[in-house]
Amino acid sequence: MRRILSHLFHRHARIRVILTLLLTVPASSSQAQQYTGDGLPSGIEEEIRWLVNRGRFDSAAENSEQGTTYSDIPATSSALAPNQQLTLAGRHHSEDMAKNNAFQHETVTGSTHYNAVSQPSPWDRMEAEGYDWNSAGENIAAGYTGALAVYVGWWKSTGHRVNMYRARHREIGNGHYEWPSSTYRHYYTMDLASSGNLSFLTGTLFNDTNGNKRYEPSEAAAGITVRLIVEDVLHPQYDVSTAVGSFAIPIQSIPEGSRVEVMLSSTADTAINLSIPTAYSTYSQVNLTPGEDITYGGFTRSSSVRNVGLREIIPIPASSPLPALSSSATRLPSGAIDRFTLSFQGTDGKFYTIERSTDAKNWQSLELGISGDGTTVTRSYPAIDARGFFRLRLE
Repeated sequence: MRRILSHLFHRHARIRVILTLLLTVPASSSQAQQYTGDGLPSGIEEEIRWLVNRGRFDSAAENSEQGTTYSDIPATSSALAPNQQLTLAGRHHSEDMAKNNAFQHETVTGSTHYNAVSQPSPWDRMEAEGYDWNSAGENIAAGYTGALAVYVGWWKSTGHRVNMYRARHREIGNGHYEWPSSTYRHYYTMDLASSGNLSFLTGTLFNDTNGNKRYEPSEAAAGITVRLIVEDVLHPQYDVSTAVGSFAIPIQSIPEGSRVEVMLSSTADTAINLSIPTAYSTYSQVNLTPGEDITYGGFTRSSSVRNVGLREIIPIPASSPLPALSSSATRLPSGAIDRFTLSFQGTDGKFYTIERSTDAKNWQSLELGISGDGTTVTRSYPAIDARGFFRLRLE
């Protein structure tokens, strides 16, 4: 037995006077602070968020995936960031419904967490958890087993679908609670909202080990530090992916038009493979060796209050592997080296530099601007140049 209940959506305006002091002092690594407002979603809660964010990126592809033709949602909307206060509001309401065998948007009489008389609505529950909202919506469901099942149930219901895909929402809290003795056993509350001008870079880090092109909690990549470099200056906030791979970094302070680089760092003792989405179902494969820092890619801060998801980051193209460098020598009758030769398989249209070092640490150019034409490139040098180490560099 399964149920979903018609969505709720509410919006009101709140006027604030805010004074902001901006200091042009670059932040050092020690000054940057981890953002913790995203909290710790459970596996099923994060899987629901991932499914919603995939569809929000490309609703036409989502229609194709689900075999539907809905046209009442935007073609694309920005990714939703996890929020701990919304997650708690959702979890607590799901718990109250489960333990009291109720199914309703209104706060349950006998609630463990809220006053049903003075805090009767979803908006009251969000505020009770400390969330200062200016637009909000809620979906509830019961009886579905698993994230995909409940998401598809909401997707195929007009009000719930429109609520999940509303562009003005920027944060989400999915609350799941299981109570075996209740009528429906599994209860779900999805709280969606935005607060002021808060916006985020957000995503889910995982490795698609089973190749189904979909996130599953068992594939999550935890402990990956995500940092931002804004016009060559370290952003003052960063995040570390949770046990389910979730992360979020506030970006509302980044000036419009700024170029932002996204850095990934690992402190793990073993290599970590990541499947980072670049579109609805395509991925960039990234490998992080123990202790490695990489610049994954970048984006330009848009002119609107809008989140940025992993699919909107432009990855840095992978470097082309350099060809192998081989050597040979000709000798005088005495046995002394007369000349030595370096050769490699050049790529058509590429230009190379041969570098030399006496200690394999400090390198100097031996020859610049060597053109590859798709055949073997050969270069000969006097014997004096044969001392030391040699390498290729792609110009």
